[in-house]
Amino acid sequence: MKAVIGLGSPGSRYRKTRHNVGFMVLDELASRYRLKFKAGKGKYMIAFSKNHDAAFVKPLIYMNDSGIAVKDVLKRYDIHMEDTLVVYDDLDLELGRMKFKLSGSGGSHNGMKSIIYHLDSDTFPRLKIGIDVDGRRETWSSVDYVLSNFSRSERTKINEIIPLAVDAIDHFVIHDLEQTMNVYNQRQFEQE
Repeated sequence: MKAVIGLGSPGSRYRKTRHNVGFMVLDELASRYRLKFKAGKGKYMIAFSKNHDAAFVKPLIYMNDSGIAVKDVLKRYDIHMEDTLVVYDDLDLELGRMKFKLSGSGGSHNGMKSIIYHLDSDTFPRLKIGIDVDGRRETWSSVDYVLSNFSRSERTKINEIIPLAVDAIDHFVIHDLEQTMNVYNQRQFEQE
């Protein structure tokens, strides 16, 4: 079984914020697959796709503690790290871009830092969704920026990348990370 974990923060206050891109992608994926999230046995919502032999997970604890939920899901369902894809917002990637990676630090993302800490490894697939815009560093603190809503023009760009991210996740679930990186990271490069 594979697991796809979208990072976000629970509650209506955070629903449309930049930091909830992982949840937005998983909601679109659930809609496409006609799945419903249900309460998991831990602090997360989970939906299963029997057709894809995959679990889709949204942690219900705050971002800084995401690793607790991720570790529980992997242990409870006996899912290997290489079969786990974490989807999250990335401050260093331009809005409207996405990138698959196999490993690396959590950077400035506290959810990723938590996952790396609780799994005691930084080697697991991830899909970074860009949220950076020109002028962000001069006018926003990182915390204020990620916890604010997308502007109208930013919403248009994020709404364009979310379906592509779902296509890429679908590819990952069926194939492996290397093939998915070859297809989707290359596609992003060709669009430059």
